[in-house]
Amino acid sequence: MPPPQTSTAAAAVDVPGGGGGRSRARRIAHRTRDSCVSVLCSTLCSVLLAVILVAGVALFVAWLSLRPHRPRFALASFSLSGPVPGGKAAFNVSDRNPNRHIGIYYDGATRASLRFYDALVASGPAFPAGWYQPNMTTVSVAGVLDVLGPTPADPAAWHSFSAALQAGRLALRLELTFTGVRFRVTSVFQQLQLRGGRQRMHVKCDVVVGADGKLLRDSLGAPCDRYL
Repeated sequence: MPPPQTSTAAAAVDVPGGGGGRSRARRIAHRTRDSCVSVLCSTLCSVLLAVILVAGVALFVAWLSLRPHRPRFALASFSLSGPVPGGKAAFNVSDRNPNRHIGIYYDGATRASLRFYDALVASGPAFPAGWYQPNMTTVSVAGVLDVLGPTPADPAAWHSFSAALQAGRLALRLELTFTGVRFRVTSVFQQLQLRGGRQRMHVKCDVVVGADGKLLRDSLGAPCDRYL
């Protein structure tokens, strides 16, 4: 009886160093290479994301520290003296620059006006043009205006003005207009200076005076609204 025959494929598998062993080695090499590439890509992506995150945090911190904040105004003093109309209105408004690395240029003229509701009582210049306020400083914006009173052509406003003054509680509105305001950002090394464009700023302070023309206590140091 002749011996059983074996197939060629089985022989190839059983024979050491055959084509099947080479195929298996190639598959292992491919898997190892793909695994290394995946690990390298994952590492690069992780490093890139970490760099982007750190850069974003640094830019956000720099933006917070260099973002210009509007100056803060508060009513320091106010008084009416002399006959009305014909008297004087003296005011003093404190101007605080709260920025740590930003100074403020006031290029244009500063105008002041005093109103009783919508009726104009007095107006005039408040501060000379062309001055600079360093960071973290407080200055005084002061002036004296000629009081014309609500125009005699408006008897109702004039009567209400006189009645409120005699009653000891006259509510007025002091308005300041800065025609040219610019911010200057100075770097830590004092080498790089960035200046913004000129802007117009309006400041409104509520003023309440008594029968003697002096500022009432509840208005002293009151913050003013500002629009930039």
